[in-house]
Amino acid sequence: MTRPGAPVALLGDAHLRDGDGEVDAFVRFLDALPAEIGTLAILGDLFAAWIGRAELARAHHRLVLDALRRLRGRGCRLIYVEGNHDFFLAPLYAGDPFDLLADEALDLTLAGRRAHLAHGDLVNRRDRQYLAWRAISKNALFFRLFNLAPRGVRSRLVDGLERSLAGTNMQFRGGFPVAECEAYAAGRIAGGADLLVFGHFHEERRMEIAAGGRRGEVYVLPAWRSGHRYLRLDPGSEPAFVSS
Repeated sequence: MTRPGAPVALLGDAHLRDGDGEVDAFVRFLDALPAEIGTLAILGDLFAAWIGRAELARAHHRLVLDALRRLRGRGCRLIYVEGNHDFFLAPLYAGDPFDLLADEALDLTLAGRRAHLAHGDLVNRRDRQYLAWRAISKNALFFRLFNLAPRGVRSRLVDGLERSLAGTNMQFRGGFPVAECEAYAAGRIAGGADLLVFGHFHEERRMEIAAGGRRGEVYVLPAWRSGHRYLRLDPGSEPAFVSS
């Protein structure tokens, strides 16, 4: 049973890999998440690469998915928004383990706030190289063609994808796109959002933005693997970054 008035935890960018010690750390984090947390929202890039095909799931995927299912079994609602390392997850994982799973963004009420959740990879419209790659890699036809390849070929392609994604977009990660973030947030705040939360930039940040006669807040999540920190929302209190 979900608890809509309960505190919420939000995290992103764990980038877990095969043979990665952070996998066990993340499983311990999930198993030890405070019992009062009613919703856990993961804003993308949980793994270094994650494809929505059961035959491509590896041991580290299964370990984390089992821990997520345990957490959900304790009554915690699970939300996922795909990141730029995630591809076509909904057919396989919407409903199990995730109660809500979106490929771009979600607008919903969390801890009494009207919230907009997104990975953040669509914030910087100047990153045209990435936007072109996203348009191709997230295309349904591209995915159907990918699935026609033999399993071994697809596994090798995923290995290559992990390596290439690790080194992409460093120019745009080097400095936070303040103006682009403000422009993205302004329309959502004017439209009624109180709170926007992003991952992707690996930089803990809070911004206040006024638009349309309203004020709202933007929170940018740190990369979970860098310090095991997440954003906690409690009803009636200011959001706060906390360490697990």
